[in-house]
Amino acid sequence: MDAYEEKFARNMLNKSHQEKIRSANFTIVGLGGTGGFILENLLRMGAENLSIFDHDRFELSNFNRQTLATEEFLDMPKVHAAIARAKTINKNIKITSSSHFDENTQLNATVLLDGTDNIKSKLVMAQMARKKKIPYVFCSALASRGMVSIFTDYKFEDAFQLPKDLELHHYQTCPSIICPAASLAGSLAASQAVNFLLKKPFVKAPDALLFDLDKPDIFWRAKLG
Repeated sequence: MDAYEEKFARNMLNKSHQEKIRSANFTIVGLGGTGGFILENLLRMGAENLSIFDHDRFELSNFNRQTLATEEFLDMPKVHAAIARAKTINKNIKITSSSHFDENTQLNATVLLDGTDNIKSKLVMAQMARKKKIPYVFCSALASRGMVSIFTDYKFEDAFQLPKDLELHHYQTCPSIICPAASLAGSLAASQAVNFLLKKPFVKAPDALLFDLDKPDIFWRAKLG
């Protein structure tokens, strides 16, 4: 058994499924609250090809909820911190990074995962994924709440009833959130992405999986749109 096989043998996946995870290109946009936990989960599942995007640096206000926010990485670009973290788990990982993601980005992804906190980036990702015919894993968290869904053919614009003349700068960014909500949303997004890849059941838009850690019944499903 080589090092890769030994590290991920307890994933309880057959060899074919583990190889699919290993060879797939997971693209993550945003490496903060939810995005950092998306990255961590994919690394622990054995993902070995990653593309990551984030323009920001780590600051003290990130420490309450972002798994990559440490004293070591303070004031470091988030993409650099993510690469350093990834290589401590799997030194053979192939990871590309950029500080910039927009509608002109060249996307070479098997799955596109959303770790952002603003509607403009989410809309761009959803539209790009739809054009490329790849899944867009929507992930959002706020306060104690979160939501996850995978968009394939259903339009993101319809799901959230976005007007055509949407002024995106009016939408809230950098919301307040507790770490358990960020970590749960990110973990669910990563697991749903893997389920899609392995042809296991997943939450497909317009259906969405929602949670609120402050409610007696934490999880429920709803239809978007």
